Amino acid sequence: MAIEATVPQPHINLQRGWPSPHLLPAKALLAGADGVLSNTARATDVMLYGPNIGDPALRKDIAEWLSRLYCLRSPQAQIQKLRSRSQLPRSALLSGFTDPVYARRIWMVEPTYFLACTIFEDAGFQGRLTGVPEGDDGVDVEFLRARINDVDEEAAKSGADAQETTFKNSPQYPKLYRHVITSFPRSAIQARKHTHSRGERLWLNWLGSGFTGHSKSASMPPPPPPRLIDVDNSLPGGDLKWGNAVSNGSFSKVLGPGMRCGWAEATPDFITRLNLVLQVNSRRPLIEHVLRTGNMEDHIRQVLVPTYKARCAIVQQAIEEYLGPLGGNIDIGRPYNLPAGNETEQVMGGFINITFPEGIAADDVAAVSLKDYNLRFLASGAMRVRGSSGMSNEALLSRGARLCWAWEEEYMLIEDLSHSSYSLVRLQPQENITFLQNRLLLKQRILIPGYQ
Repeated sequence: MAIEATVPQPHINLQRGWPSPHLLPAKALLAGADGVLSNTARATDVMLYGPNIGDPALRKDIAEWLSRLYCLRSPQAQIQKLRSRSQLPRSALLSGFTDPVYARRIWMVEPTYFLACTIFEDAGFQGRLTGVPEGDDGVDVEFLRARINDVDEEAAKSGADAQETTFKNSPQYPKLYRHVITSFPRSAIQARKHTHSRGERLWLNWLGSGFTGHSKSASMPPPPPPRLIDVDNSLPGGDLKWGNAVSNGSFSKVLGPGMRCGWAEATPDFITRLNLVLQVNSRRPLIEHVLRTGNMEDHIRQVLVPTYKARCAIVQQAIEEYLGPLGGNIDIGRPYNLPAGNETEQVMGGFINITFPEGIAADDVAAVSLKDYNLRFLASGAMRVRGSSGMSNEALLSRGARLCWAWEEEYMLIEDLSHSSYSLVRLQPQENITFLQNRLLLKQRILIPGYQ
């Protein structure tokens, strides 16, 4: 009783987070190349090795842009480090600021980046990765605080605090953290506000590119939620010299993942130490030009935000129409509160999380969708923290999925979600089959042979 289509299905990818080809700012980058290379002095400068911390001109431009974007009082160029990869390598942070004996646990908000677990395990933390659940407001603060306290109390009882054993010793390793917490913007803000730091906890906050948190309803996006580093700087306590947070940003979703550039932001001492671990020595002149001239901000405002707002609306409408009647739900948490007290729905990162009805495993829906409809999406089970069982939101991980609209064009998105509903047919009772026959499949001219 298989569902069959009358025509072969094209491959549809709701897992890929790359921008659609027509969203890449090729003309702006071409103008940047011409502007840089036509200036003899600048061309010579950028084709030689640069300082390890990154091109001073680009760091200055990023600082000014971030100050405008996040309404900061002054640019923070002195605490930025550029890097030649889109994401700050976790391995570099672990090498410079953790010790596999001294550090006690890696805390990872679930769903997590599906390639991160191996990186932490390779650094010596196998068996010490713990998933942290999310609620409507982000990280489950009480869970995180209680579990960290439990781990610290166990260490105190065993005498581990008195021994202070490490593989890495000062002065080469002047700062080591006992707990590393890795999260994304919505997850971390409230948790950092409500968890007291004693200088032993490091939050790794993975940001987007300045446009990925956008409003569904406003014609212009409101200021994005504050970065974790800004929250950390505003709170009493913690480690003033080294800090308790690192914010990591990337140009990948704005200028294209092939540009391979991003930045890290922390305290000056933290960045100085990071320089010794992570070598850059590159200039990225094209990015500096499009940022300095305002072309990148124009591209974000005029192209990316309107396109992704439209795609977000299409995806949400399609989910409500095709998956909602079958028990599927959108999971984006509680709206973010703006300073004026108004609420705005924030959809982060160009993707949306959904949950399938009870009794339906997301892995099964993903397998049927790929096999029968050539539709790929990421089931939340692939974003589970390895070795962390029974600690997190099991319902979300078993029944959840992440749908990304960055790659597929608007006209494909509704059909994409209708195909997901067809996959649910294979896993649902007969009454849902009848519903889909009457409402969905006839509309799309799809036949379900074998059913009466």
